[in-house]
Amino acid sequence: MVVTCDICGREINGEPIVVEIDGAVLTLCQRCASRYANVKGVRVVSGVIQQTPSGQTTIKPRQRYITPVRQVKRRNEVNVNQAERLEVIDNYGEVIKDARSRLGMSRDVLASMLGIKESTLRNIEDGKLIPDINLARKMEKVLGIKLLVEREEAEMEFGESGGGEVTLGDVVEIRRKDKEGQ
Repeated sequence: MVVTCDICGREINGEPIVVEIDGAVLTLCQRCASRYANVKGVRVVSGVIQQTPSGQTTIKPRQRYITPVRQVKRRNEVNVNQAERLEVIDNYGEVIKDARSRLGMSRDVLASMLGIKESTLRNIEDGKLIPDINLARKMEKVLGIKLLVEREEAEMEFGESGGGEVTLGDVVEIRRKDKEGQ
């Protein structure tokens, strides 16, 4: 495949230089790239700008490094089964606020320890925002409190969702019971 310069139209030998000019991404040859490198509004995307002793600007193609990709398991990753069976207690805001004040911590200190914004912590303490499982676990560890409890599942009979009609939730429950019975 032949790559040509988007400005002069010449064939590009070697690695092309990619620049962004007023939002447009262009592929340029060495000559055109060095001409436009110092112009206001031009950003070199792939290349290194170098000044020669004579004051002339040159752009060298950036070296490409291939980094191996590996899957990393996060430490705080929540198991789907755990998320389904755990829930945050009802009076979580009061419990968090009492524990924080008992330890003599300000909101900003606790928020920085948890890695969240102070406004997020304020909303959690006011009961406007329910923390997710990971954040609740962090809070339990830092404050020495219990926020997560086993979820009590209310068993619903078939069609109990409303006016006797079958809902998608009922279908899921039926299929789940069928799989468990096999």
